[in-house]
Amino acid sequence: MVFHFEPGLMWIVATMISFAILIIITRILSQRIDPVSTTFYSNVTGFIVSLPVIFVMDDPVELNGNWQSWSFLIGTAIVVHGIATLVWNQNIRYADASKASILSNLEPFAAMIMGVILLQKPITGPEIIGSLFIVGGVMFATHQRRKQSRKAPQH
Repeated sequence: MVFHFEPGLMWIVATMISFAILIIITRILSQRIDPVSTTFYSNVTGFIVSLPVIFVMDDPVELNGNWQSWSFLIGTAIVVHGIATLVWNQNIRYADASKASILSNLEPFAAMIMGVILLQKPITGPEIIGSLFIVGGVMFATHQRRKQSRKAPQH
């Protein structure tokens, strides 16, 4: 049996690691800074960090003149990196960072589902098996945390 890792899988792993770091930083910042400022600064920082990647991966840089692509990009930026991040940053101050980090494991599963919906990419057998492990692992970890919190002595 030979294992082959697609470049996209490595990007997902890198994203999950950076997301875990982001959760910790956001949790700390949420105690000192309001959620709108946290969201603004995190998105500006993410944009600045992403710029060099654009020039490395797409040389020469070409802009697509297709208005549908741009409207899709702008819409996802507003919804995902705007509204969803603002809601996340508003509520992370009330959640334990270790509990919130469990949800980061759902990212590859969500990416697969969005690939089906937006790109009409068929789901393969290994992806189904991986999804079962991901969702099962998140459910197991969540169940274990609930069991432990019920057993913990109340003060």
